[in-house]
Amino acid sequence: MDDPVALLAAQYFEQVDPPNLTIPDGPTLVTPAIQNAIYENMFNEDTAWPLPPASYQTRALKVIIARLEEAICDPEEDEILDSLLETWTSLLSTPRSSALEQAQKLTYIKYTAPSSAATSESTESRTIITSENRSLILALGTTGFRTWEAALHLGTFLSTTNIGQSLVAGKRALELGAGTGFLSFLCAKHLGTESILVTDRDPTLLEQIDDCIGKNGLEKTKIRTGIWEWGSPLQVPSFSHEDESGTERGPASFDIALGADLIYDVDLVPLLVSTIRDLFDIYSLNEFVISATVRNEDTFRTFLDVCGKFSPPARLPLTFQRCFSSLLVL
Repeated sequence: MDDPVALLAAQYFEQVDPPNLTIPDGPTLVTPAIQNAIYENMFNEDTAWPLPPASYQTRALKVIIARLEEAICDPEEDEILDSLLETWTSLLSTPRSSALEQAQKLTYIKYTAPSSAATSESTESRTIITSENRSLILALGTTGFRTWEAALHLGTFLSTTNIGQSLVAGKRALELGAGTGFLSFLCAKHLGTESILVTDRDPTLLEQIDDCIGKNGLEKTKIRTGIWEWGSPLQVPSFSHEDESGTERGPASFDIALGADLIYDVDLVPLLVSTIRDLFDIYSLNEFVISATVRNEDTFRTFLDVCGKFSPPARLPLTFQRCFSSLLVL
């Protein structure tokens, strides 16, 4: 992104920790046009959506104002825009939620998907909205209330490389263990999938994904959700094998399946591999792409060993991306 405000706003809506925000240099920051762009694109509720929680806005604006104060050399020539100061005052007077409430509350996160140099799509049109809570690592028996690094890495691979784009463009796709649905939204909204089925075992997560389908301007003729308990049959409608009453007449079929951060619990490995096998045997799957943060080498090795027990080993043509933990701002 060449526009310094666009980059800052993209990080802001992804709720990057405020000290790590990429703020324009001092001479650029103090110009009225840049300050106005920051207000309109990041803090004006009439022109910016979805706004981060007030607590995050307060922290981000505090950093921006501190940088502005450092950059002002001549108070008679340079000043902080009234709209930013008024927003700061308003945020300071906003009642604070308790730490417990903040830790449990979901919020809309707006990601900006990266693109290859050949993509002409504008930055704004490549946004994806999820509902999540960055502070929730494990809640209600699931880790799916936040988008993990492996999903961000896989999303970058799919959207910025010719190989990645060819994997999903025009394909019937399925996502296992979707969590926030980030990858499915990316594929359905920007990468040209014919259809995508978003699956997870947790009904609460699927409710959040269903809500965000509308927030992303997508239609359920292209993206649907369904519960899939690993090791059990898939019990959701397909996109094309239904009669007029909506009753499924035959098994769904998929060209490609995606999964990110699925290999985190050694006890779940046999169920995961059994489910992958069902995808190939029952649902005519051609390819499965996994992005895995290798937190435990033994768990990852167990997954590879279980996959290798299938005969022949080529039965599972998996494409692995071993994505190690890192902060990736899309």
